[in-house]
Amino acid sequence: MRDVGLGGIARRAVEEYLGVVAGERFLIVTDTMTSPSIAPALAAAAEELGADPVITVMRRRARSGEEPPELIARAMVEADVVLAAASRSCYHTEAKGAAQAAGTRGVFNTPSQEDAWLEGAMTADFTAMREEAMRLADALRGGSEMHVTSPAGTDVTFSIEGREPKGWLTGICHDPGEISAFPGGEVSLPPVEGTAAGRIVIERVMTDIGIISAPVTWIVREGLVADITGGPEADRLRDHVDGIENATNIGELGIGINPLARITGDITESKKRLGTAHMAMGDSAGGYGGTVVSDVHLDGIIMTPRIEVDGRVVADGGVITV
Repeated sequence: MRDVGLGGIARRAVEEYLGVVAGERFLIVTDTMTSPSIAPALAAAAEELGADPVITVMRRRARSGEEPPELIARAMVEADVVLAAASRSCYHTEAKGAAQAAGTRGVFNTPSQEDAWLEGAMTADFTAMREEAMRLADALRGGSEMHVTSPAGTDVTFSIEGREPKGWLTGICHDPGEISAFPGGEVSLPPVEGTAAGRIVIERVMTDIGIISAPVTWIVREGLVADITGGPEADRLRDHVDGIENATNIGELGIGINPLARITGDITESKKRLGTAHMAMGDSAGGYGGTVVSDVHLDGIIMTPRIEVDGRVVADGGVITV
């Protein structure tokens, strides 16, 4: 994929992963921080297929999960296909939920910078990853308790009883109401509310915080982050979630399966890195199967986790073991 340029990668995303066909209304959502080359490449690919693309640009939101403008939210509902390449994720928004309920398909969190389309995770074959995603999802499905540890100090347990793993986060959306994210490459589920307990140590990068200079530790009790400690990024995180309802809920455990994903300052790509895990504070209801609604969903990376489901190891030291 490296030799085909942005146009070739955009064409693959639009045609193969999103299945755009002639006559479809294709909405491209960007913000003022999005690389200006991305939307035209996507629109050109859609036009070649006979679709009718529309490009929108909004101001950058203050945080991921903040609602887009009402005009864009309405356009999401009217579109057949959406690709959101804004610098703040639109995934955990009411607008995405309304669009999905109306039958819109597409990706609501996509890299906003050109280099992330030309290198790393976006150049992987999302279709090929789907088989591994399904295998990992099968290993999680029907489990009762998950235990996650890491060399950096993570040691947390939580119930996953009754929770359905989402193996579709490989970026393939062909059917009405199918929602995903780019780059493809994760399997995730929300812990049962109130069950997470222990310590989560976030390394390298986190949603809206960016690069982490020193590990950030979450002390978790009864499913909530009770304390946040660490370097300057810990202070920024506390300020970022201050006053936001349900922001301290443990909302997700995700396992990366993309072998080409890079660890950068962008969580959108970093959390897909093969063998990493990410855990999230905040919303768990936005397409994940949980019940907690929040205006934020903040993922943080765990670099080389050991992940056990009812005592069975499913990932260890950067390797998927099932």
